[in-house]
Amino acid sequence: MVMLVVGSMLTNAIREEYELFAQMAATTTHLLVDVAELPVSREIAEVVVPLGVLMGVWVFAYELQRLSRSD
Repeated sequence: MVMLVVGSMLTNAIREEYELFAQMAATTTHLLVDVAELPVSREIAEVVVPLGVLMGVWVFAYELQRLSRSD
């Protein structure tokens, strides 16, 4: 149940704050491609990194839920 609520909150946050999400994608792309000079294309960096951040938040919320149930 908590996962459903957190997922819904993340989805709503992305819809409401799309500009912030796009700005975060542009910043991470700049840092990865231009500053760190990693051999990834801009298209991949724009999509994969922000989604990776969201997946990290999702997994963190899942682990919190799992730990709270084990107590």
